[in-house]
Amino acid sequence: MSERRSVPGRRWKITELCVDFLIAIKVSPNIASLIGMFFGIISGFFFFMTSKNPKIFWILGAISVFLRSAFNIFDGMIAEKTGKASSWGGFVNDFTDRLADVVMIVGFGYAIYSSKIIGFLAAIGALLTATVRTTGKAYGAKMNYKGIMSKPIRMYLIIFSSLIMTFYPVKNLPFYTLYLILIGTIITIIQRIWIIKQELS
Repeated sequence: MSERRSVPGRRWKITELCVDFLIAIKVSPNIASLIGMFFGIISGFFFFMTSKNPKIFWILGAISVFLRSAFNIFDGMIAEKTGKASSWGGFVNDFTDRLADVVMIVGFGYAIYSSKIIGFLAAIGALLTATVRTTGKAYGAKMNYKGIMSKPIRMYLIIFSSLIMTFYPVKNLPFYTLYLILIGTIITIIQRIWIIKQELS
């Protein structure tokens, strides 16, 4: 499953409470991964719909990406707390993450004031950052989550941009956000390849 990332202070306690609740209602790690995938996919739909009603769909998109991010943490924590971590669970986590990434970013590319082409390119960039990480591990390198445009950073940028577009719309902000993600993923790919080269050489 996805790695457990420490969250300091009160936010960590809230996360623990959410995980304990999910365990109490019998949500398994794989179900948590699927829920996260659902929120990632539906966020893409909400971004696509921003041309119809920008305010409502931008905020719904931001909320969906936030929940996708939350469940991306919850699945690993549930697996750790319940002792249900497995190779199959790791596969489910990775596959659902990749699918959610693609739909979310491509959907953002179809949003108002955005760019379809940059959206598709940014989605490819996001996929390649993960591909470099998993391929490196397959050849003996450590699992590498480093880079200036890791998955959490991409989600934070999309959430932040969506909130701005909800309350203080800035023309072309979605386009510039995607462009930043695209450039950042290219740099991240290079960073990860370099780190893997140093480890395996």
